[in-house]
Amino acid sequence: MLRKSFALICGATLLSIAACDQNSPDQNASNVRVSAAIAAVVNNEPIYANDVELQAVSQGLIDAGTSLDADDPIFVDVLKQLIDQKLLAQEALTRGLNLEENAQHRLQAARERILGTILIENLVSAEVDDAAILEMYEAQTALQQLGEEVLIRHILVETEEEANELHTQLRNGAEFAEVAFAHSIDRSSSAEGGLLGYFLPEEFSAPFPRIINNTAVGAISRPFESDLGWHIIKVDDRRTEEPPTFDETRPMIAEFLTLREISRVLERLHARAQIETVIDDPDIGIRGYIDAPDSLEEMQTSPEIPESYEDGENLPDSVDNALQDGDGGTAAPEETETTEATE
Repeated sequence: MLRKSFALICGATLLSIAACDQNSPDQNASNVRVSAAIAAVVNNEPIYANDVELQAVSQGLIDAGTSLDADDPIFVDVLKQLIDQKLLAQEALTRGLNLEENAQHRLQAARERILGTILIENLVSAEVDDAAILEMYEAQTALQQLGEEVLIRHILVETEEEANELHTQLRNGAEFAEVAFAHSIDRSSSAEGGLLGYFLPEEFSAPFPRIINNTAVGAISRPFESDLGWHIIKVDDRRTEEPPTFDETRPMIAEFLTLREISRVLERLHARAQIETVIDDPDIGIRGYIDAPDSLEEMQTSPEIPESYEDGENLPDSVDNALQDGDGGTAAPEETETTEATE
């Protein structure tokens, strides 16, 4: 992920100016490393296999670090593009377009971007390694407050009368899964005996969290009403929420450490640099280059439990049909519910 972000910044530009920023084909050929894999030679100028892969990354065709075989369709297509690009660059040199003032400015700007990216790669590679990523993962895991997940079954019917009748059957020993299969109008879960799966209570809209929290393992709730109809739930199990694995969080942590290191480098450079601009802003450029987050939590694109859940929106797919009404909410029960253990 780190390399991909860097490649996207400089990949296409690097390849485009490399062909233009040279004095002669012979001089370029003398700099070819014999260990480098050459994908093509255009008028005595090489195109390296690494150039092809870098361009493929910059186009989003492959992930950074991926190797392509010479007969891979992606490799072939990108190589054709680079050959055309090389021919156009050579023709531009032949016409002396690289000597024009505007061209010189653009080439210099591209060169500076590439050099800056190379500096960042070198600085970050020394700070953002496996040890640093693992250290932050362990620290974040230790600080994380894990919730309690609940394994829930659910029955939904249209009327209070039917809900009370089914509730009586359950109290008299009927199997919850069989009753849900036969009577629940929530077809997304009835086929599985009303099973919704493991969820945090807060992932549901009111009044479900309160009722779930008041229902013991193995117990069923009294019938309660929502805009969809009448509900009965059963809690099959409770467990501590599993923390995210290292592999799941590694990309986010690596990105956070990278952005933080870039921000630190830029702050040091700005502190000792003399900068004059036409813009009256003493902090210009410090946060404009890269808006590094202040904490790992800011890297989250959304919280674990979206605020919209409180309004009944964006519920998990498996419970959305059963629990979400047209306005994204559910009606609270008319009276406080209690739970009863199944017999």
